Amino acid sequence: MRADFFLAWKYFKPKRNAVSVITLISVIGVALGVAVLMVVLAVMTGFSDKMKEKLIDTTSHAQVTPAYGNYIPNPQHVIDAVKRMKGSAISTIMGPILLQRGNNFIPKQMIALNPADKAMSNFDVKGAIRFGKFSLEADEIIVSYVTARELNLQIGDKLLVHSPVKLSKMVKTTSDGKYEAVKGAYLPREFTVTGIFSFDKYDFDKNILFIGLDDAAELYEMPYGSATNILIWTADPYDMNDFMMNLSNQLPTLNVASWQQMNQRLLGVLAVEKNMLLFLLVFIVLVAAFSITNTLITTVIQKTREIGLLKAVGASSGTVMRIFLFQGFFVGVLGTVCGLILGWLFIEFRMQVLEILRVVTGQEIFPKEIYVFTELPAHIVPSDVVIISIIAIVLCTLGGLIPAIRAASLDPARALRSE
Repeated sequence: MRADFFLAWKYFKPKRNAVSVITLISVIGVALGVAVLMVVLAVMTGFSDKMKEKLIDTTSHAQVTPAYGNYIPNPQHVIDAVKRMKGSAISTIMGPILLQRGNNFIPKQMIALNPADKAMSNFDVKGAIRFGKFSLEADEIIVSYVTARELNLQIGDKLLVHSPVKLSKMVKTTSDGKYEAVKGAYLPREFTVTGIFSFDKYDFDKNILFIGLDDAAELYEMPYGSATNILIWTADPYDMNDFMMNLSNQLPTLNVASWQQMNQRLLGVLAVEKNMLLFLLVFIVLVAAFSITNTLITTVIQKTREIGLLKAVGASSGTVMRIFLFQGFFVGVLGTVCGLILGWLFIEFRMQVLEILRVVTGQEIFPKEIYVFTELPAHIVPSDVVIISIIAIVLCTLGGLIPAIRAASLDPARALRSE
């Protein structure tokens, strides 16, 4: 074994003195910094991955919308173009509606579907049904558990649906810019709840409901068979550049957008937040590295005579430097290993930890109304673990640089006379 490595390990091994306590504190500091880095990056990665997964599950890989007007009169030619490119598509009508039950009114967004469409297998509404069944015959509606709770709905209950198109006709603008009521009565459509769904994405569940395509066309006074949106699915939602380019060329008069383009700002924010958190949380490990510097300076002072003896018998300044750099390296490696284990344990049992914190503090630590998902997502990426480990070990090793330089610069004669 090399002398510098042997002496570094000898100085590093715990002893019952103040330096060993400080060394232990340094290791704990590194471990906590690494654990925090690992947990935060895993949660941010899990959040981003879960968000992408839910965006795809609750919409589609791409959408086609009209560039001019309110709807696409002949969506079949778009669906045929998608099929020629080995994709699948369904036509839908999307838009706002107003729900009424008794004296309660709640605005929602509807997605109109044709359950008989073979491509509906891509949009797994049936799999999201928690109560009732997936049925969208005439005057039938499927609502989320959030809407059912807001309006106290159960399977078989009735509710009224107001169309914004028909509501707008109840008021007209006079020539002088004033508004006046239009004579006549307007009756909303009555629907029966056939299913209650949950996609485990709170904002989607809160705002969306499903009705039949023909019912939606009547509510919006659109021609039967027309569509406001065409939902598209491809073989690989993460590699769509060629598909999108070819489809856009075939449909020059329509707007074509992928799920990344429709959610570009959100995905960009998630990526930036992860990078910024990595940058900021590295300072936790940096603080631990400074404590290593303090520990090793104390060690250099305590070992002054031994350092002088080493140099007197022929040890080079480089050998002395490596002794203390190796000590910083040992602290970094041990702290990193402990931190990775601690971080993994927290991630593995994160929901239990959150439940304990909720009981202790009396507050919901991860409210789904704010963070969208019903549980805290986390995904450990091996490359992130490698980056964290390298950063921690390098910073800790560099933490021993100043003490190492001081030790290497000691004069042997003066060091041997040191008390």
